[in-house]
Amino acid sequence: MNPSQWFRDQLQASADGFVWGVQQVPPERRYIQPPTGLGEWTAARQVFHLLYYEQNIALPNMRQWLGEPWILTGGLDEDAAWGQGQEVASLLTEFRAVRNEQIAMLSAFDENTWSETRQTIWGAVTLFWVVSKTYQHTAEHTSTVLQIALFWDHLLTAHEREER
Repeated sequence: MNPSQWFRDQLQASADGFVWGVQQVPPERRYIQPPTGLGEWTAARQVFHLLYYEQNIALPNMRQWLGEPWILTGGLDEDAAWGQGQEVASLLTEFRAVRNEQIAMLSAFDENTWSETRQTIWGAVTLFWVVSKTYQHTAEHTSTVLQIALFWDHLLTAHEREER
């Protein structure tokens, strides 16, 4: 297996899946709290979180394997950065741009680089681990937004039955 090619395919497909999943949430529900059982964040907040993570954690950590220094960014405050004014469409456009930067970066890594360990926000891990974490994190949030899209009405109906 060529990790660069495999991750290129998976990061592209998972980004496409995440964007598609968000688009399954009706626009009028993207900014409101989902019913109990579907998480604490709105669909819009899920999008912001994934973008924030990729811009501020995944991408800077990946850059270390290209020779850039790793700097622990202790000043990250996602909640403060969130605000409430971000449009889902713009967030998704930014997410795609950051993901495309990650995908483009993959071709710079040779077979040996994937098993080299660097100090990261997660401790000493390999590049393979860092990119696997990005893939896992995307899958996690894709699952969450699809749960919001698929089960919202079912949970509302169940809650209404319980209240009677």
